[in-house]
Amino acid sequence: MFDQILETYRRATESTMQLQQSMLRSWIQQQWPSMYGLPNLANPGAAWIEQAQTVQKKWSESVTGMLNRHREMLDAQYKAGVKTIEEAFKVGEAKDPEQFRRLTEELWKHSMEALKTVTEDQTREFQSAMTKWLELVSQGTGIKV
Repeated sequence: MFDQILETYRRATESTMQLQQSMLRSWIQQQWPSMYGLPNLANPGAAWIEQAQTVQKKWSESVTGMLNRHREMLDAQYKAGVKTIEEAFKVGEAKDPEQFRRLTEELWKHSMEALKTVTEDQTREFQSAMTKWLELVSQGTGIKV
């Protein structure tokens, strides 16, 4: 019983990650051609070097912020996982079929709510990262996106 719940949760998480990877791959393939508007790298001018350093600094700050938020999301996911495991053990302590049904239903609801929260957080973080990346690309290339 628990194996089925955990397997379903694992498959849902995997499909969520695959969807996000596919979206990112597709988005990058569509946006990458705009990067060809970069100046000639063989003969960069001082203004371009300064601009590139500014973009690099902003990108570094952005990545650091994203990694910190990712760490916070992972902490929340681990806490939710520990809570789910604790709830799963409580299901095994049911004294009658009705209590077993109720505890199993609560476990399922909490698991799906945790998955929903994780997916929403990841999607928001993905959108935020892509918005920042677009801003940096448009600043670095002078192309309005």
